[in-house]
Amino acid sequence: MTALEGVFLVFGLACLTGCVLSVSRALVVIRLVLRGERTQGWCARRTYHRDGRSYSHPEFTFAFRTPDGESVEFKDRPGAFGYEEGASVRVCYDPARPHKRATIAGPDTWGPVYVRLLFCVPLGLLSFVPLYGLALHWGLFRGY
Repeated sequence: MTALEGVFLVFGLACLTGCVLSVSRALVVIRLVLRGERTQGWCARRTYHRDGRSYSHPEFTFAFRTPDGESVEFKDRPGAFGYEEGASVRVCYDPARPHKRATIAGPDTWGPVYVRLLFCVPLGLLSFVPLYGLALHWGLFRGY
C-alpha cells in the first residue's frame, strides 16, 4: 500500500465512522420519541460560541424534572430556529438514564433527527468515493 492509498483509506474510514455515529444517534433519538417517557421541559440556556471566526453559533441547554423531582439538564440541537430561554418544550427521555438520554425531538420539532441525518449525507459520500476507488484499485470487485 502506498502512502496516498493509506491517506485515502484513513480519510474514507474516518468519514464512514462519523456517518455511522450520526445515524446511530439519530436512531437513539427516534427510539426515545417512540418509547421514552414524556414530560414538559424548558430551554434553560441559549449561549453563543465563537469558533475563531467573526460569527458564532447558538448552543441550547434544555431542562426538565423527573417524577421524583430531580432536575435534569441536557444539550440538544433544536434545528434551524431554536428557542428562547424559558420557552416550553416537550422532552422525551429514558427513565433509566435521564442524564444520558433525553431529547426535545417529536411532533413539534424534528431538528435533533434531521440535523444528524443531513450531517450524514456528505460524510457518507465522502467515505464512499475513496473507499470505492480503493476497492476498485485493489481488485476487490470489478466496476462496470
